[in-house]
Amino acid sequence: MIEEPTRIALIGAGRVAATHVAMIQRTPGVEIVAVADPRIDVSRRLADNLQVPAYEGLQEVLATGAVDAVDIIVPHNLHYSLAFEALQAGVHVFMDKPLATNVADAAKLCEAADNKGVVLAICHNLLFHPASMRAGTLVHDGVLGRPTRASAVSSGWLDLPAGDFRLDESATGGGAWVDGSPHLVYLLESLLGPISAISAFAARGETRIGGEDTAVGQAQFENGGVATVAVGYSDASAGEVVWPDGWELSTTLHGTGGRIILELLPSARVTWEQTGHLPIQEDYSHVPFETGFDGAFADFVSAVRTGSSLQVPPRESLRNLELVQAAMYRDGGVRDTPIG
Repeated sequence: MIEEPTRIALIGAGRVAATHVAMIQRTPGVEIVAVADPRIDVSRRLADNLQVPAYEGLQEVLATGAVDAVDIIVPHNLHYSLAFEALQAGVHVFMDKPLATNVADAAKLCEAADNKGVVLAICHNLLFHPASMRAGTLVHDGVLGRPTRASAVSSGWLDLPAGDFRLDESATGGGAWVDGSPHLVYLLESLLGPISAISAFAARGETRIGGEDTAVGQAQFENGGVATVAVGYSDASAGEVVWPDGWELSTTLHGTGGRIILELLPSARVTWEQTGHLPIQEDYSHVPFETGFDGAFADFVSAVRTGSSLQVPPRESLRNLELVQAAMYRDGGVRDTPIG
């Protein structure tokens, strides 16, 4: 017997939708069956390309009874309401980070998923890139010895086009810190273990995003190691550059026995060395950055179709939000530290 595909609807048809469409189309066992966006002309344009019905909102999609899951691709401040509505309807949810713009709402989503017995997955895409997984194996194999220090960087120029929600601080739930640092924080914790304390400060460069476009954080781990986390959206000469072009995304780990450098952008590679030995470099430039998205989505689909456990349960995404907001924001996305 041939198993029916998982029917998924796209909730949001903006700039990032193309990336998600490609991700879904590369994943076996899934079929896009609808597109919804309050801008009905935008919804119809994407839906026509996919040869599926277009709707103005999630409620219309759910009313059809013809979807098993939704991929929510909307501004951060809409994550909670849409995800909660889908979960309450017994529909599985895949969504980019964050869970919500505040911890209380994020916790409600985790509870709703548990109560309804459906899958809620947040896209921690960096964890699923082969270069990141290789760095994790090296740490596990003891290349670092005892971890002492790390630095994680997400740096580039992000001057956004008119209409992008990140131009509005209230829609993002903050600025560059809440937008960019979650990926660095969850990657560091996956490599070095739980963070016990974290703080961050903001600055303002020349981009047009809402909120701060520059931030630096400091973290201490339960194992005693420390790290810096730097996010810069105005770190290159001005000009319209579509992310991830021209971006630096890297993490360097130091320990009593060696060093590991994980680079994901502009080109993926892992360099490692142990004390007294020459460095070894492993090239992952042949692996597209989007592979991480594919891995995160495939994990979601597996959990939906087979009941397997998610590699990143929603409460890990909740913890990620707690750490990010504890560093700079009070609950609700209000900055605690001034922009310099």
